[in-house]
Amino acid sequence: MMAQVRFSGDLKDPVEMDEHQARTLFEEGATLVLKDVPTKTEFGIDVNSWNTGDKFLGVKMIPPGLHFIYFSAVSSEFGDTAPRTGFFHWFSKGELLAMRWDKETEMLVDDISETDRENMKLNLKNLDRYLGAYPYQSWKKWLMLSSRIREEKMKKMVPKSRFISSAAEMLTDSEFKDTDNLPTTIPKPGTEINYTEIPKQKYPDGASASEITKHNMDSSYQLEQFISRLDRLDDVLAELQFSFICFLVGQQYDSFTHWKYLVDMLCGCSDSLIKHSKLFLNFMTDLYFQMEEIPEDFFVDIVSQNNFLVKCLTNLFENIRETEGVLPELTDKAEKFEQFASKRYTWCFSDEADEENAPVIVDLAD
Repeated sequence: MMAQVRFSGDLKDPVEMDEHQARTLFEEGATLVLKDVPTKTEFGIDVNSWNTGDKFLGVKMIPPGLHFIYFSAVSSEFGDTAPRTGFFHWFSKGELLAMRWDKETEMLVDDISETDRENMKLNLKNLDRYLGAYPYQSWKKWLMLSSRIREEKMKKMVPKSRFISSAAEMLTDSEFKDTDNLPTTIPKPGTEINYTEIPKQKYPDGASASEITKHNMDSSYQLEQFISRLDRLDDVLAELQFSFICFLVGQQYDSFTHWKYLVDMLCGCSDSLIKHSKLFLNFMTDLYFQMEEIPEDFFVDIVSQNNFLVKCLTNLFENIRETEGVLPELTDKAEKFEQFASKRYTWCFSDEADEENAPVIVDLAD
């Protein structure tokens, strides 16, 4: 029915589903029915992807909650794979989501009538043989990558078009010119992910020279301004997880940029380590699981580019060591995280900052 393709590293500790779990998912799990999907189409849900077979009709026994579904058309003549497109969906217990493949656009479309959907529900027993079971052994891994994202937050972040594409749809904006006096391009309206903007200015208006220096060495003010734009504190990590999933699974580069800015801001905080201790405890947990999930070749080519994570983590560990009043639990977790990263990736965390990444110092005499 479906031949699996490599996506990420094999699970170290496969989780087998016991009889009770299987019965629960059979009764309460959601179903995704996909009509007319061409054979060999690349299809995935969460951290698993396959090439579809000729009898493929979807996935059953999907645990209720957040999931990311994605697909890429594959040329029948040359075997070329189209850019990846995906969407988030929050499945309720027993829900049946039905979509069909549009040959013209090579997209999944949500135009199945309610009558047809109800008929599918009544006919599930006959459809069952054509539905692949959700790979339960990877469910825990998916939760580690997505557990901070609430349904309401997910709905705010997804594009108006619903779909997230690795190849951004761009339009020409003749009102603005680039350095070569050519029209610039802008994302097609409705296709952008609605991330919360991270403040570019790290210090308050009217700050003195010494205050500007302090805020450039401590990102806490920038973080507080970012938090003020969110509905709740936990949404900081919801955006971290959402952007990570979009760039790693959805292969969307703008999300990689947002993720990097979030990591850099959080690792640069000192005062906020005391005010938001739980946030930083959870941040290190989430970053640990994200680092574990990134395939090795991708990790070397992108995440380690210019030693980005080494510099960020060096800053974080140093801030935790040097900030007075930090919770012992936070210090202990940082020490274990540093030991893990040093051993796993042979990284050396030095207190010496290179010139490019050194904080901005403002001369008081100016």
